[in-house]
Amino acid sequence: MKTSSLLGQYAQLDEVVKQMLVDAQQGNWESLISWQVKYHQLAEDIRLTDDITTDIDDISLPQHDTIQMYINNILTYQQQLQQLIRTRHVELSKVIGEQVDYQTKIASYHEIANLI
Repeated sequence: MKTSSLLGQYAQLDEVVKQMLVDAQQGNWESLISWQVKYHQLAEDIRLTDDITTDIDDISLPQHDTIQMYINNILTYQQQLQQLIRTRHVELSKVIGEQVDYQTKIASYHEIANLI
């Protein structure tokens, strides 16, 4: 059983999700998106490692506690990230709506000007 490998994978995933959150907080959306490939690969590796090689009896209590800490961190980061993305989506929807409204008004003004 490669418990140290599993711990390392959770540590990496923890760092990736934390960096994604930092990028979202800073509005660095391109960097956030670039982390997705690494995120999905680590999540898949953990799932495969956990499914194939992990026997709960092989994990010591300190290792179990460390894994639980990583999982809690990851879940917290993901919740914060989801909230930031939702907030940004609402902001962008508002801006897009305002732009569409402005474009409609401009088009109406042009139409009226052409009638005069």
